[in-house]
This record gives sequence, C-alpha cells and structure tokens, in this order.
Amino acid sequence: MTSGRLLAVTGGHRFDLVAFSAMLDAVCEQLGWAWAHATQPAAQHWMVGDHAGTFDAILLHDLPGLDLARGREPRAHAPSDATRRGVIELLEAGQGIVATHHALAGWPAWDGWASALGGRFLYAPGSLRSRREPSSGYRMDAYAVEVVAPDHPVCAGVETFDVDDELYLCPVFEAEVVPLLATRADIAPETMISTYDEVSRGEQLPAASSAWGSQLLGWAKVAGASPLVYLLPGHGPTTMERPQYRRLLANACEWVASPSAHAWARAQPSPISME
Repeated sequence: MTSGRLLAVTGGHRFDLVAFSAMLDAVCEQLGWAWAHATQPAAQHWMVGDHAGTFDAILLHDLPGLDLARGREPRAHAPSDATRRGVIELLEAGQGIVATHHALAGWPAWDGWASALGGRFLYAPGSLRSRREPSSGYRMDAYAVEVVAPDHPVCAGVETFDVDDELYLCPVFEAEVVPLLATRADIAPETMISTYDEVSRGEQLPAASSAWGSQLLGWAKVAGASPLVYLLPGHGPTTMERPQYRRLLANACEWVASPSAHAWARAQPSPISME
C-alpha cells in the first residue's frame, strides 16, 4: 500500500524516458510511493492552486516556455497571465517541488519563475532581473558531486559521488538559497560551450566571458510558501542509474512533502512576481 504520490512533469527537452522511468520506479519503491507522469503543455493543468496537495511532491524535469530545434535560434514565449496565476497560487498553497537539470531553463520570459527556482539557465541572451545576460554555458564532464550540508534531510545517507553529466555556467541566486551540493570542477567561461551558438548554429564556441555562474549543484529554497529543491545533475542514464543520485532524489521528494519542510517554508514565505 502506497503512502505518497509523486507527479513527474516532462516536456520541452529530450531525455531518456526509459532510464527516467526506471529511476522513478526505484525512487518510489524506496519511498513506498506511486508516481504519475504528465507532459507539457498539458501538464500545466496540474500546476495550479486547485491541485495543491493532490500530489505529495511534483518533480519538474521539463522545459516550458521555450521552443528548441537544432539549427534555429531558441524561441522563448511568455506564459499567459492565467498560467502565471495558477503557478503562483500553487506555490502559495505550499506544494512541495523538486526540479532537476534542464528545468532551470524553464519559462525564460518570466523572471518570477527564475526567482522561484533560484536561478536560470539561458539558452539565448536575455534579460534577467533588469540585467542583460549572455547565453549560458555548459559542458559534459566527469566530476564529483560533493555534499555541503550533510545534516540536511535531503543529504541524509548521501556521500560524495562521481557523475558523468552536464555542468552549467549560469546565474544562481546564491544569497537566496540553502546550499546542499557543490563541485570543485572548473566552470570558467573559457571551459564552457556557448549554448546559443551550439543550438542555433552548431558551433562549439566558448561561453561569453561575461557569463557568471556558481559551484553549487543543488539547493533548497522557499518559493511562495512551498519548499523547493533543485538538483543540477540528471542529464542522462549514467546519472539516473547512480544509487547515490537516486537516494538524493528520494530524499528531496520526501523532504518537500514533510511537515517540517512545510513549516520551514511557511515561516519565511517568498512571494513570486507575475513579472
């Protein structure tokens, strides 16, 4: 008999569905939960205040608000006012959220969503908090995921582990998050590939020298009145199969659904802007 429910939201970015499903099967077996799957844009139906609490946690592995195609400039489109209101009402109602990997690039035309997540990966140059930002950088690399908050419930039983995954060079609002994971890997712009050039022209050029980022790989924060966890690793099967990553994801889902996490979030609400 299951005691919890997880909604996994995908869409907008390619990923390995077989590996993802196997990972969630293992995670939910560990938790004693059941999981359901919804794909964007239809998944947005669940991202509204009326459905807060229908699922104990919502896992975002999606990329809404951006059209991606090789050889074409990334095209951002803003969410409707109704979509923004629905998401804000969901977060104000205290829905536990876990976001992974490319979800950090979601809704690039909505600054309020970047504030909710704790940062933004930019597929194209754009404005973020009234500042003009270059496109973000990335690279595939083998690196160590280091636990920096061993006493946090999300990190319980998790030790430093190695992955072969993407690293990001993108804005992270470090002062607004609780650090959980970090890397010592070099994230200097010259070591990263410009996402915009690679996607739009197929050219692997260095990221803009003005691009800035963070060594953080995971954090917790409050979004509205909701506990939220972001985990950067999660690009493909090799990470999704890692026992330590699965443990981390299970911990994150369990924590954002817990009374203690909800009490923590309610004690320090963080309003989400419609802008």
